[in-house]
Amino acid sequence: MSSARPLLVTTDSELAEDVFRLAAAAGAEAEHARDPAALGGAWRSASAVLLDGAAAAAVAALGPPRRRGVLVLCRGPAEQLWQAAFELGAEHVVRLPEGERTVIDFLAEAADAAPARDGRVLAVLGGRGGAGASVLAGAAAVSAAHRGGGALLVDCDPWGGGLDLAVGAEGTGGLRWSGLAVRAGRLAAGALHEALPGRRVGGGSLAVLACDRDAPSTGLTPQAVRAVLEAGRRAGDTVVCDLPRAPSEPAAAALRHADLVVLVVPAEVRACAAAARVLASVREITACPLRLVVRGPAPGGLRPSDVAAALGVPALAHLRPHPGLPGELDRGGLRAVTGRSALGRVAHRLLAELDRGDPVRAEEVA
Repeated sequence: MSSARPLLVTTDSELAEDVFRLAAAAGAEAEHARDPAALGGAWRSASAVLLDGAAAAAVAALGPPRRRGVLVLCRGPAEQLWQAAFELGAEHVVRLPEGERTVIDFLAEAADAAPARDGRVLAVLGGRGGAGASVLAGAAAVSAAHRGGGALLVDCDPWGGGLDLAVGAEGTGGLRWSGLAVRAGRLAAGALHEALPGRRVGGGSLAVLACDRDAPSTGLTPQAVRAVLEAGRRAGDTVVCDLPRAPSEPAAAALRHADLVVLVVPAEVRACAAAARVLASVREITACPLRLVVRGPAPGGLRPSDVAAALGVPALAHLRPHPGLPGELDRGGLRAVTGRSALGRVAHRLLAELDRGDPVRAEEVA
């Protein structure tokens, strides 16, 4: 089998005809395999793999190595397919015919001559208001850019004040969410970077997608979030999302695409109580790894291990007070984040954990 082509695994001839039709619309040519047990090296070498429910369960039972570019297809309820999709690291479970547009976009990406570079997505949110999640998200993005490559900082909190302010990009020309006008489909990764406010940081580049201050939620939709994060992945970016504590559909889309979710929790009893509620809503949306950053000082003497025990989530780092940070933010934002600062050390720890992470979790797309 040719490694340049997507691979369809199914014994359903009607489904195969539908996929070949969608592949033609995407400018791709798919190969067809009927026996999941006989895939051999094609599982690794195919540009993408599409499976029906029976094939997904059979391949998952074989325990193949994780790979990107896996899609599970179905015509009816998808609930019984989620386990197999999760075990395969599938990017979506797609119902047909409703999800034909998703399949076309998926196959178009597989047909692209330039292979996707495996970017990663970090989601950061606060356990309570004022926890410092937005500042930490900005620091992680600046640190990712400084070490080389691309970083994309995505503001998914329309009431957060603007991440462009946090990193000193509020005066830089470029699109905000309202100007992006993404409704569905695929964004060109290179064009996205060129359209957004950005700057060079160290050896890399930082692009910022912020909310408008006049109409903060305009353009911020689940479809737009999904398209932006997928474009960042294809570009090989480190994508950092700042999420609101209150559940929203755009935030849920980001959580479903995250490789790592970090909750910032002040070392206070009431903050732990508030964070427990946030964690409950996050766990209803995603099964990706969760970690805590515990922010000091601790007025009552709570240690990071105490907070971790109370919430049942590992504490990744202890964020100590960062002298001069409020003034730095007011004077132009986080222009650079050094590993010698308290904030910089935690940002670097987050990026190291992100680099270790698991594949994207499955989600259902109508």
